[in-house]
Amino acid sequence: MRVKRFVGDNVAETMGKVKRDLGPDAVILQTRQFREGGVFGLFGKPKVEITAAIEDQPISKKSRPEKTVRSEGLSAPKDSTYRQQSTAENSEAIVKLLGKVQQSSNVNRSDAALEQELQNMRKLLDKMNKQMEQFGSERTVWPVPLQKWADLLQDRGIQPKLVKRLIRHVQQNLREDDWVDDLRVKTKLKEEIQRICRNTATIQPGVKKARVIALVGPTGVGKTTTIGKLAAGFSIVDKRSVALITADTYRVAAVEQLKTFGEIIGVPVDVVMTPNELKQALTNHADKELIFVDTAGRSPHHDLHMSELKAFLDKAQPDLTILVMSATTHSADQLKVFRRFESLCTHIIFTKLDETVNGGAILNLLAQTNLPTAYVTNGQNVPDDIEAATPERLGRYILGEGNENA
Repeated sequence: MRVKRFVGDNVAETMGKVKRDLGPDAVILQTRQFREGGVFGLFGKPKVEITAAIEDQPISKKSRPEKTVRSEGLSAPKDSTYRQQSTAENSEAIVKLLGKVQQSSNVNRSDAALEQELQNMRKLLDKMNKQMEQFGSERTVWPVPLQKWADLLQDRGIQPKLVKRLIRHVQQNLREDDWVDDLRVKTKLKEEIQRICRNTATIQPGVKKARVIALVGPTGVGKTTTIGKLAAGFSIVDKRSVALITADTYRVAAVEQLKTFGEIIGVPVDVVMTPNELKQALTNHADKELIFVDTAGRSPHHDLHMSELKAFLDKAQPDLTILVMSATTHSADQLKVFRRFESLCTHIIFTKLDETVNGGAILNLLAQTNLPTAYVTNGQNVPDDIEAATPERLGRYILGEGNENA
């Protein structure tokens, strides 16, 4: 038997060295943690040492009776109901090598010592999993009946941390026998998703004075189309008195689009160039129940653009400032945009849900904000393709049920 000592910064790295040098049939003889360097044993760098061995000649099973070592939780039978979705090779190697300890004929150890060694390995494995989780590379093992649901949630663009939260909710609130019941599992998933999306609030017309609603957001998210849908819905369907004001003079097409909307639905449209003109336009329409203000798309990375937007909002003093977010935007970019506009806004609208199969991006954002969601849009038709946000409706879109293209 060839015995060799390996040292690394963590279990994963050290096990990798074992596997590369001695191969997958190596046997773990000893593991320990220690600190290297420092002063009087303090401030040293943590290290992991693994002593492993490889048999030069395979030992016949008939020559040595196998010794049973109980290591519950570290290995599983061939027909195990657990599947490792994306576990690191080193974690697999640890479990595999632990099962080979009892096959070594040259290791003279008592059952108690061997059991202690297994306990130490179990602790190191748990520590490694926690370290991997911190770096976003944890590969979680889910029971087979729940694995397909974890895969579905990930395919919907839901971040791993939230996937874990949702699957844990199912595990904690359903008996294991019920995990194979798709309807029960889906109900529990929806329950937790709706809890995350529970903060919703729609626009209410003013009673004694006009209610001013400003729509803000980056370019290309559909603010002008959305404001046309809202104005048409309130004026045509709800029979409310409505006025439109656009401060989006950067795009001629946006002005013409809003004027066209206004002519079709019989709503006045004012075009303003400065914050003072916006203030005067609001005064002119003080007799209306609702005044919608369309602003120019602003880059969240452009300080001058953001300061210009703030100047308009300071003059308008809207009752509601709604951030319009496209559901097609990547989650990381969504969060950056949201953080930049957050201090200016009171509500959120999600647009273009018909153009994405990753509705989970909505959940990723809502899990990190207290701003209520007001509406969602799912097409270009005015005023039809807009819906009031509810936890149930958001949940359906997130799971792909509210979009026939998902």
